Amino acid sequence: MKKLLILTAVVLLNSFQVLVAQEELDPSKREKLDALKVTYLTNELNLTPTEAQSFWPLYNELENKMRLLRKQRHENRVDTKTNHAELTDAQLSAAVDRELALEQQELDLKKEYNERFKKILPIKKVAKLYAAEHGFRRELLHRAKKPK
Repeated sequence: MKKLLILTAVVLLNSFQVLVAQEELDPSKREKLDALKVTYLTNELNLTPTEAQSFWPLYNELENKMRLLRKQRHENRVDTKTNHAELTDAQLSAAVDRELALEQQELDLKKEYNERFKKILPIKKVAKLYAAEHGFRRELLHRAKKPK
């Protein structure tokens, strides 16, 4: 079963090379990428069925909130970059302050959910989660950089 999960992840990674470079994914591509991430993280964390049942709703909740914050940050940066020459110093200062506030909100969310994850998973699996997320992003980037 573990070999099947690994094989599935490798096949899906190969098919998503282009997805990494895109800002916004259409819903079907987002679903496929999310499914790939679920497979990868489940395999890396070696979640039991009971752990998975508690973990995934919580993890998905965090991911949805983080996506909203990232979208706000992106919009703030695009607006500032696009209108940079026309903005006053006060407006630019406010844009920088918004960026920092959104970054802080992301950090606060990560801290909150870290505590919640520790209530449903052993600490070793919580620590492994962060390494696995990094590994997943690294693998996607690696695949995206490979010549086709």
